[in-house]
Amino acid sequence: MKNIILLITYIYLFQFSFSQKNNTSNYHSPLGISKILSSNFGELRPNHFHMGIDLKTNGRSGYNIYAIEKGFVSRIKVSPYGYGKVIYIDHPNGITSVYAHCSKFKGKIDSITKITQKNEENFAIEIFPKKNEIIVEKGEKIAISGNTGGSTAPHLHLELRDTKTGIALNPLIYGFDINDNRSPEIRGVKIYSLTKDGYQLNKSIKRQTIKNGNTYSIANNSINIPADYITKYGGIGFAFDVIDRLDAANNPCGLYGSYLLINGDTLFGQEINKIPFELTRFINTHKDYKEYLLNKSKFHKSFKINENKLPIYTVKDLGILKAKPGETFKVKYIAYDAKKNISILTFDLTINDGSINQNDSLIHNSNFLMPNESISLTKNSTNVKFDVCTSYEPMFINKENIESIIGYNDIPVHNEYEINIKNNDIKDGKHYIEITTSKDQKKKLNITYEKDKIKCKSNVFGTYELKRDTIPPYIKPKNIGKKISQNYISWKIEDKESGIKDYDLFIDGDWCLLEYDYKNKEITFTNERRYKGYAELELIILDNCGNITEWNKNVVFE
Repeated sequence: MKNIILLITYIYLFQFSFSQKNNTSNYHSPLGISKILSSNFGELRPNHFHMGIDLKTNGRSGYNIYAIEKGFVSRIKVSPYGYGKVIYIDHPNGITSVYAHCSKFKGKIDSITKITQKNEENFAIEIFPKKNEIIVEKGEKIAISGNTGGSTAPHLHLELRDTKTGIALNPLIYGFDINDNRSPEIRGVKIYSLTKDGYQLNKSIKRQTIKNGNTYSIANNSINIPADYITKYGGIGFAFDVIDRLDAANNPCGLYGSYLLINGDTLFGQEINKIPFELTRFINTHKDYKEYLLNKSKFHKSFKINENKLPIYTVKDLGILKAKPGETFKVKYIAYDAKKNISILTFDLTINDGSINQNDSLIHNSNFLMPNESISLTKNSTNVKFDVCTSYEPMFINKENIESIIGYNDIPVHNEYEINIKNNDIKDGKHYIEITTSKDQKKKLNITYEKDKIKCKSNVFGTYELKRDTIPPYIKPKNIGKKISQNYISWKIEDKESGIKDYDLFIDGDWCLLEYDYKNKEITFTNERRYKGYAELELIILDNCGNITEWNKNVVFE
């Protein structure tokens, strides 16, 4: 009976919470097909929350994209990376809608984009049209769906933002109704030993759940943990592996909201209605980072560190359960989605008898990187500066190794740190730093020269090396003979050292627009001007260290 009353209470709270938000609107559908999501708002991603919804396009490009409401185009951007080709529209209701990964723009948006690209002689451009310069009507065709930028498959990434603040809003709460009668899936629970500041003491227990409808349990309905998980001032933290699925597709989406109750009292809650972009990297402490990195598990912590500024929590004592050996607690975890579908996990937590951990905090010295401190370390010709909140957890930095290794490559970085290396080499722009991160991924860091120093900033830890790039980029034509009858031509381009910076094609001396697909290492020219007859092609590729490769060929356009 108590559980039924509690459930009714929480359903009422959810209804009250949802009534405070704009959950209904008359937005036009952004696509002319059924709205089926491959990803929802707030889904866990590497280094960021997913800040919109991804609408499926049947695995292909080419669908019309429509403005969801009347307004004016406030921003247009074209990039080989990130959002690819993207449009921003400001609406009278104070909302900005964003349409990303387009393959093409339509109408005046397309015209002003191509004019700007030609004037700047660059594929990658960004435009901020004046208010009402490009007015669009509700339901107007503005683009064609695609797979540009960092997209890994054709789809439409749609965002809603507060126009004044730029804060990303959850479209499923602020205007888009998606059919969903499926409750979240609670797949596991993890329990940690914590300091008073929410930092982990390298002790944890993980358990899988047993599903029975929308209720979940664990084996024997109880978990026992050793007494040394407890410290004098610290306590216990919980995380839960949760995903959600919607009606029209079986792919996993992210968790919207949850509550953690201990003996009937709320210790922690989260609800992902809106996220400021400048705070999205705090996802690396919101989730169990190592579980995500190693297993792609979606463990949401129900506790936080002081430094975590995300405005999505309802929290008491950082979500840390203060406990003593011999105590038993009733744990209830409630997960819910944007349509108020609910799942519940319950179990007993018992602290075994025994001695507590006498180490209340992580001992540190001048080589210890604490989240709330900044430090500077020097070894011979190398100096490394760490700002506040470079790391999310206390971490030892071996000063003796900083000339080649900084931190641990499986630990995330929040604020960038700075590497300074004294170097008397010629300052010819040929230097860069290569850092090897988790799973042997290599990242290129651009440097700047300052008197006798080489400087760079990094947002990853790992093993690094100062390198010089004197090798020009590689070019290989793909479908170019002496006679060209097709509508487009393309080249394979690659730079294995510092990376591609710029690419320019000239036909009979005139600059021509190229599209760069970095995922396939390919650039493409589309013959929209319908060149005919003899022509001289000149392609110039520039890398990030100033090395140039030129390719020339005389052809006949048929």
